[in-house]
Amino acid sequence: MSRIQPTRRPRRDPLMVGRRTRLANRSRGQSLVEFAVVLPVFLLILAGVVDFGIGLYSQMTVINAAREGARVGIVDPANIPTAVDDRVQAMTGGLDKTKLTVTISCKRPTGPSTFGPCSGAQYQSGDAVVVKVDYAYKMLWPLALGNSLDLSSTVQMRIE
Repeated sequence: MSRIQPTRRPRRDPLMVGRRTRLANRSRGQSLVEFAVVLPVFLLILAGVVDFGIGLYSQMTVINAAREGARVGIVDPANIPTAVDDRVQAMTGGLDKTKLTVTISCKRPTGPSTFGPCSGAQYQSGDAVVVKVDYAYKMLWPLALGNSLDLSSTVQMRIE
């Protein structure tokens, strides 16, 4: 019966063991320095992406609210000022209402083509309802564009 001979481990040189430990510690220190250099840049990019995403959400909300307000105005022209304002306020649920401005006006294609307030007028087919929504978006991290951005959307729809 043959026996398997145990393998012998090579003798460790005490000088080599200490050298490997020092090299491993240096490598860990180098990784820590690299992490400290890259982390602020990464956080700055992440903050910019988050701020851009919230700003884009705000702009899309303003656009959609103006469109919905104008749509309500052409569907129910008798209640233009109140119904349009209520619809715009309802559609901007995620925004700060104190920074929101809604302007509703009407335009008649015949005669003097001026914008005017929509209240108590006799609406005809072909008249237009113009809804303008302005919003002052305050940036979370004002980096290069200042403290706030003025977001705006104007929608004009014709009463049929």
